[in-house]
This record gives sequence, C-alpha cells and structure tokens, in this order.
Amino acid sequence: MEKLAQILFVVGLVVWFGWVLTRRLLKPEFKNNEQGEPPSESELKWHIRSMRQDLSMLAVTNFAVLLVLVFALVLKL
Repeated sequence: MEKLAQILFVVGLVVWFGWVLTRRLLKPEFKNNEQGEPPSESELKWHIRSMRQDLSMLAVTNFAVLLVLVFALVLKL
C-alpha cells in the first residue's frame, strides 16, 4: 500500500507539473486571441464540431476506464 501511495504521489506531481507548464505556454496564445480578429462563422462551426468529437472521445474513454475499474473490483472480491 505504501508503494502505491508513492507511485500515485509521483504521478500526481508529474500531472501538476505538466499542468503548470501548459498554462505558462498557453498564456501568450490567450493574449494573441484577445487581440486578433474574431473567427468566421464557418471556422466557429468547425471548432464546435471538433469539440463535440473530442468530448465524445473523452466520454467513451472515461466509460472504458470505469468498466475496467468495475471489473477489477468485481474480480478482486
């Protein structure tokens, strides 16, 4: 159990570090978006379609992870 806690701590630290770096790298992009021209209607439709596909993929992935966890718990008991 102690090894698992250590591994989870290291994984959490790596995730947090990646989040901090990503935020720092995206800050100039946010400034450019505020100063630039707004996207056209076709570009907005394209981005919305892309976001829907991404959200769908996240939902499927999360469901698969949930199934794996449920099966692991059931087989463990």
